[in-house]
Amino acid sequence: MLRYFNLYFHYLRRTGLFHFLASNLLKLVLAIAILIGALFLMESYVISIKEIFSLLVLNVSTGLVFAIFVVSESLLGLLPPDLFILWSKELSNQLQWNPWWLLVILALLSYLGGMVSYFLGMKIIHIPSIHNWSFKKYGALFANLKKWGGFFVVVSALLPVPFAVVMLICGATQYPLKWATVLALFRFVRFFGYALFLFELV
Repeated sequence: MLRYFNLYFHYLRRTGLFHFLASNLLKLVLAIAILIGALFLMESYVISIKEIFSLLVLNVSTGLVFAIFVVSESLLGLLPPDLFILWSKELSNQLQWNPWWLLVILALLSYLGGMVSYFLGMKIIHIPSIHNWSFKKYGALFANLKKWGGFFVVVSALLPVPFAVVMLICGATQYPLKWATVLALFRFVRFFGYALFLFELV
């Protein structure tokens, strides 16, 4: 068993998984640094982040925000989930709700959006034009899933890798559904981990 794990570890290292992880962790750190810098400048010279999300909560329907979030998480991850995490904290302040329950809803919707992407991948990959387009645009992600399997699904759930696209590719390549549903649960870890930091901003 130990020999098997050693061989697998060397395989992952040889195929570049750890370099890929380091690269995406660096992107995450840079994104957080840019976010903090942008928020600092905005707070200092324009408007506070709390006021922005307060205006959103007061002027935009909660149902509409959830609908936009579900569409984004189901179709290529169009919007950063971090914005919705910040929004949920301000919404909880306005409604006097526990913000962590709203976060559970967001994480669940993101998880379900990933599963919608999985089943979409199963269907649309058989359309020749979409098949060709997806391989052309996301060929590297197809290759990464083939090389690293479940590890890549976990990475996409946790780090700034397009989770919806990876789940779409899982469906398109017939990655086992039982493993996709289990590994996608790391999406909850991502939301709660990021919220520990982002909730301090609002």
